Amino acid sequence: MRSRRENIGYFTKTVSDKLQITLSKLRRLTQALEKQGYTFTRNKSNQRIYFGSDIQTLQQMITQIRKGRTVEAAAGEVLSQNSDMPQTTTEENPSVFEWDEPEITGSGISLSASQFRLMVEQVAATAAEKTAEEVVRKYDHEMERRIELRDRELMTRLREMSEAGRKKKGWLSRVIRH
Repeated sequence: MRSRRENIGYFTKTVSDKLQITLSKLRRLTQALEKQGYTFTRNKSNQRIYFGSDIQTLQQMITQIRKGRTVEAAAGEVLSQNSDMPQTTTEENPSVFEWDEPEITGSGISLSASQFRLMVEQVAATAAEKTAEEVVRKYDHEMERRIELRDRELMTRLREMSEAGRKKKGWLSRVIRH
């Protein structure tokens, strides 16, 4: 069973800030782990949620990479080490990686300024993504509507030209017959 600290999940931005690596490097590390069979928890939006054991694994990978291993080799090494050893939480081994945890009291949750800022940034990023998706959806709908109108107009003009051609042909053929 996970400890209270292990039950807290973190988004990519928070983890990259705490590990002091870029988002793209974190993505490369997690993809290397996933190729080796490691599974990250994901939310409804398919975003990775990182728990304490995930973060420890990433920290171990970073240590291996600093020793000169490639990302793929580090992922394999860390996963083989972790399969032989029981998982430890940061509460059991505080030197592994410490987090600024929210303080949970009877009257609510107390967040540090950096935690609050990160939470607001995550909410803003999610809202911006949803807004962008809505704008794209509306744009696609408008483009489909305009294409449909253009097609109708084109078909109308073609019918008119075809009828005008028949009328001219009919008049010319009458003149030639007489």
